[in-house]
Amino acid sequence: MKNLNILQLINVRWYNACAYYAITLSYALKGRGHKVIVAGDPKSPPVLEAEKLGLQVYGDLHLSYTSPWMVVYNIKRIADLVKKENIHIINAHRGEVHLVAALYKYVLKKKVPLIRTRGDMRPPKNNVFHRYLNDSLTDQIIVTAESLKESYLQDLKIKEEKVSKISVGIDQIFFSPRPPDQSWRNRLNIGEGDLVVGMVGRLSPVKGHKYFIQAAKLVAKKIPRVKFIIAGEDAQIKASELWVVVEKLNIENNFRFVGKLDDIREIVSLFDVGVVASVGSETICRVALEYLAMGKPVVGTSVNAVPEVVQHGVNGFVVPPEDGRALGEAILKLLENKEKRINFGNKGRSSVEKKFSLEQFAKNTEEVYFRLLK
Repeated sequence: MKNLNILQLINVRWYNACAYYAITLSYALKGRGHKVIVAGDPKSPPVLEAEKLGLQVYGDLHLSYTSPWMVVYNIKRIADLVKKENIHIINAHRGEVHLVAALYKYVLKKKVPLIRTRGDMRPPKNNVFHRYLNDSLTDQIIVTAESLKESYLQDLKIKEEKVSKISVGIDQIFFSPRPPDQSWRNRLNIGEGDLVVGMVGRLSPVKGHKYFIQAAKLVAKKIPRVKFIIAGEDAQIKASELWVVVEKLNIENNFRFVGKLDDIREIVSLFDVGVVASVGSETICRVALEYLAMGKPVVGTSVNAVPEVVQHGVNGFVVPPEDGRALGEAILKLLENKEKRINFGNKGRSSVEKKFSLEQFAKNTEEVYFRLLK
């Protein structure tokens, strides 16, 4: 069997990293010739994104509702879909839908392999029910970072051969090196001789913006002609609150806030260095891959998947989280050495092509699917 009929189940109410993983995987598998159906809540962001990419979608599930009646409804819908489309593999990307898919197999005595993909930074709950769910009712677990793998092995005592780590892939054609966008340079008043350090991510404490600002103070002392760009929408923190911190440090002339962008490639094209300052999260860390795919060296913190993507001393530097000084010193090493920046950027692009392409992402997942079907 070369081509599979695959059901990808994803239920989130926003397009977060887990949704990105599920939809990107679906797109990559379709590119390998498989029939992929993305099922989720009606008109939810993942389903809409799947439609935009030309994927087949099924929107008649209400997976975010867990009342007994709705669970029965969803089991029936999944059963109908599996039968109609002759589904070979079910891949669940969220806790609620994982439970529904497991109940479908258990109640109806079905043998369709069930995979649970987990990219959530929270460890799985350690109790009898969750051990039974993950060990007895689930055929394979795929995690997006080694730290998540350890939680299954140590906490739930799942056998190692049953847990696979597969990093997300990225579209290396869509994200590719390009010249700095001149219109953005002009809009942000960035001179041709200025160096640019950028950070992309929602404004949330877990993303470590305050440490990025601390690092900027240290860097600006040594390199006055440097600009720091923060791109991202207001979340638990507002841009106006971060701006107060910038003003207190007297580096407001060095900072630019650009808000949320639908397409980050134009702004990333300005970066000489891309930064991931997170203190948590990043179990998928797509932004680091976006930087690397565009040929940018990266300074990132040693949390979850970041050091699995950023190779210290090869395509960037990895520093401890919550350490503005270490972050600033690493940025300085790159800003003060153009040859190193170019070399790291080229190595980063190469690592994406070899290890994190969409094709490699699909191949790695295929191996798990075919092994289960044997």
